Amino acid sequence: MIRIYILLLIGLAVSCSNQTKKIEMDAQHLIDSLTMVIQPLQKESALAYWNATATGEDHYYARYAELEIELTGVFSNPGTFRKLDAYKKSKIRNPELARQIEVLYLQYLARQTDPELLNQITTLSTKVEQRFNTFRAVVDGKQLSTNDIKAILSNSNDPELRKKAWEASKQAGPLVGKDFLKLVELRNQSARAVGFNNFYEMQLILGEQDPAEIQRIFTELDEDTRQPFIEMKREIDQVLAERFGIAVDDLRPWHYSDPFFQEAPVVTEVNLDQYYQDQDVVALARRFYNSIGNNVDEILKNSDLYERENKYPHAYCIDIDHEGDVRVMMNVKPTEAWMSTALHELGHAVYDLKQDYSAPYFLRGPAHSFTTEAVAIFFERLSKNPDWMQRALNLTDQQKKAVTELTADALRMEKLIFARWSLTMLNFEKELYANPKQDLNKLWWDMVEKYQLLRRPENRDMPDYAAKIHVCLYPVYYHNYQLGGLLEAQFRQALARSQDLKDVNDIRYTDNPEIGRFFIEKVFKPGNRFRWDEMIIRATGEKLTSKYFIEQL
Repeated sequence: MIRIYILLLIGLAVSCSNQTKKIEMDAQHLIDSLTMVIQPLQKESALAYWNATATGEDHYYARYAELEIELTGVFSNPGTFRKLDAYKKSKIRNPELARQIEVLYLQYLARQTDPELLNQITTLSTKVEQRFNTFRAVVDGKQLSTNDIKAILSNSNDPELRKKAWEASKQAGPLVGKDFLKLVELRNQSARAVGFNNFYEMQLILGEQDPAEIQRIFTELDEDTRQPFIEMKREIDQVLAERFGIAVDDLRPWHYSDPFFQEAPVVTEVNLDQYYQDQDVVALARRFYNSIGNNVDEILKNSDLYERENKYPHAYCIDIDHEGDVRVMMNVKPTEAWMSTALHELGHAVYDLKQDYSAPYFLRGPAHSFTTEAVAIFFERLSKNPDWMQRALNLTDQQKKAVTELTADALRMEKLIFARWSLTMLNFEKELYANPKQDLNKLWWDMVEKYQLLRRPENRDMPDYAAKIHVCLYPVYYHNYQLGGLLEAQFRQALARSQDLKDVNDIRYTDNPEIGRFFIEKVFKPGNRFRWDEMIIRATGEKLTSKYFIEQL
């Protein structure tokens, strides 16, 4: 009897094993068929987007919209989603296969709503994006680029010109405002259709982020940075009030160096631009990355680096095909800000370039958008690092000494200002999607005053929030930049530890292949094989924490 029972158990186990193998074979077949459809469409879409942003031409934007609608049609297929849902629930044993199912399931879930609604979102988003990309601010009848606006806000002592430039930077708000509010309505509608309370909640969960955990992290960030920011802002305001010959209480947003006060103003006697003004910023970035074993020559050869009319006025990195065609779009000038941006975008680019191309297509690329932001931020901050500057720019010891203390202060200021700006963005978007019918013009300035301590202009009632391209086109994304800031500090700590250094300030960056190896092996090659939280533990030895960000302020 016992023998019969054992034989039955063995038979059952074999049957279950065979059933599991069949499920896994069927799941793999589905993934293979989806790869054949999605991979070429995503490549063609990326190329259309690249050409659109490079030229501003209507036909490229139209083609990009068509391809995005076609991709939306693929991802909204209810039959495919049902299969993915079933495979997800079947608890596939092969971890790589199970991860692909999870990644695809989340991508499909967001699109399980009316296809016409999704097409409306895509079409309207493309329309808004084209307006942003071809927008140029106008001051006294003259068109100004984003670089022109920033130059005025950084250098001009003319209060009227500064005010005009700041107001001009907000002209995009009314231009896209109505379409953006329609987008908010459509996004919320699509989120509710698949079981979420609103689009904000959906974006976090589909990005494998717990809304409660994100709120906890940013509440802690608010508490940890509030008092240091108050003290630093007081010092900034005193310097600016003296510069412009006004009382501190009379300072307004146009007295700062950035239209959104997301970057540190020039308030010290050392202006780092003087060290870069006669330099080839792109060549400096190229030399540095090549020196750490991350050659960027092919990336730069395929990239679009300098300003021209109708071109996308900001900067981004794009992985065209997940097979090695990685490019950056920039509008480089010989300034510290563009040195920082070049290092940042090429940080994204080497993450994409050095991925493991033997990985399944859907597991290539970063573990999360904020993990690639962390890498980009890690490298961007070198533009203010005295040791890096000395090696890159051949500074004398005296020049290095002159900037050392002030660059430390500048970097601390930069981190604090951006942390507070990220709190404005996160909390505004959370409230926006929770209640889009409220007075959003007022809500925006309520958040700006609360977190950034900027005084709103008198009688200002404009959709200034809509002038920020991320609010309109990259929704519920901005908090990832700050999460990247937290992880960047954690990477720095882990890198120091791996080199037996007690102080992160002792890390040598230039001509140090160990840095390249650390990122390639620990961060780039794993790609999306693991969730972001598991990847961070594997790379740094601990969970994501704000501890090192605060310590390194």
